[in-house]
Amino acid sequence: MKIIMFKLTDEEYKELEERARREGYVLINDFIRSLIFSSPQNSQINQFDLSNQIVSRLEKKIQDMINPFTSQIEDIKGKIANLTERVETLEDKIGARESPKDSEPKKVKKDLGNISKSLTASNREGTKKTAMDVLREQGAIFESELKLNNPDAFFDKLEKHGAIIIATDSERIAVDQNFMEEFKKKISEIHTSDELEAQKYLTKQEYKLFQKLKQNSLMYFDATTKSWKLLVS
Repeated sequence: MKIIMFKLTDEEYKELEERARREGYVLINDFIRSLIFSSPQNSQINQFDLSNQIVSRLEKKIQDMINPFTSQIEDIKGKIANLTERVETLEDKIGARESPKDSEPKKVKKDLGNISKSLTASNREGTKKTAMDVLREQGAIFESELKLNNPDAFFDKLEKHGAIIIATDSERIAVDQNFMEEFKKKISEIHTSDELEAQKYLTKQEYKLFQKLKQNSLMYFDATTKSWKLLVS
């Protein structure tokens, strides 16, 4: 066994003794030995291991916090996929039920049934009203107020039977010829641009047509002649 000896002042020895006591050593010799054999490299390694342990613990805590949300997200994804599949299945079933053999007259007949209750109800004599019958009663039929499967065929059919079809940017309007003649006559007698005043000269259906035509720039008030100009025949 080798012996190493060195001299210390009283103050140095007292300081060394206090440090040994703070570090938990009973014998100063053991404390000195620990100082000699604890190299900076070993200290750095221990600090590196400690840092890794801290990082690993933090990662584990974060992962534990994320896992429940990840599970919920996956569950939601599964439900969305299931709903998408069910919707596609329903669409396929609906498409399969549609018959490509339906004839145009049947579609027109169905459209006629959606105009109003008067088209589906029979009168006391057992005669069903046609679309032209309803048009003559109402004077004007507005596409925006109907639910039609085939609007083109519906308005073509009315036009073939003598109805006046007015095409606007937003909809088509079917007008009975007699109704239109009466409408033109009343319009020619209105000499004010005040719509509320003009409304007094018109029926409810005539005023509705008046508003539709004005909104779509198919009728305007001429300030020079003080009369309303209609841009449809």
